[in-house]
Amino acid sequence: MSRPATVLVLLAVGGLLMANPLYLPVATAETTTVYAHAVQPVGPETPSYGESDVIDRSELSADAREAFDRARESSEAGFTVEDSDERIESLSYPRAPTLGDGLLVVAHGGTHYEFWTRSVEREPGSVVTQRVVVQPVGFLVGFLAVVAAVAVAADDRL
Repeated sequence: MSRPATVLVLLAVGGLLMANPLYLPVATAETTTVYAHAVQPVGPETPSYGESDVIDRSELSADAREAFDRARESSEAGFTVEDSDERIESLSYPRAPTLGDGLLVVAHGGTHYEFWTRSVEREPGSVVTQRVVVQPVGFLVGFLAVVAAVAVAADDRL
């Protein structure tokens, strides 16, 4: 293959591989919805609320109290359930929680806590693999192909 043709092929392949975020990831399965529960002490990042917005833990339904305790005692950032039947009926699960809808301020033991419940879309494992492995490797190989094209084109000049 001639030198100009080699340079053009390397540039075309490199450009295509570097542009992979435009056409990857390709979804091969449906997204799944999980229902997240998290508890943390009220802090400076908490949306402003009044005392009328505070709910005592004892006022929560039995299932909501159990979920609150489980999320508060969790060593991770709360817990999730995947089955919609496992959601707590008295709680809402919006995609973007707001005060009173997915975000409750709960008083327990003299401390105010944020109790978050929300719906989260999870991408299939194949999409995550494409984002974490295939896209970065493709971009790197594409970049190296462009560098090789420049090296082949500049070979006579060196």
